Amino acid sequence: MRKLTFVPLLAIAALLAIPALASSASAATIKLGDSFFSPDSKTVSVGTKVKFNWTGSKKHNVTKKSGPGGAFNSVTTKSDGINFAKTFNKAGVYKLFCTVHPKEMHMTLKVKR
Repeated sequence: MRKLTFVPLLAIAALLAIPALASSASAATIKLGDSFFSPDSKTVSVGTKVKFNWTGSKKHNVTKKSGPGGAFNSVTTKSDGINFAKTFNKAGVYKLFCTVHPKEMHMTLKVKR
């Protein structure tokens, strides 16, 4: 009598799922310099993790002015590096700005399906 084993089937299923997982995980980086976002307009896909990288010497933050979902904002800091990251799971147009420099620092993030 032959004994059935499910371990190879699970291993094959896991290997087949890897490309789907890899393609759904994407990232983008936005730079915050002294009084600007770079780029100031960007389009990403739903599920993209956007990292905000402080590069200037002044204090900045990232605050949602409008767009889908609830409000969000980062800490206000002048520390260099990635100080805020958010995964955007809802399609739409997000208007972002820095509350410290609201006239100069604003950007549009388009999240598409």
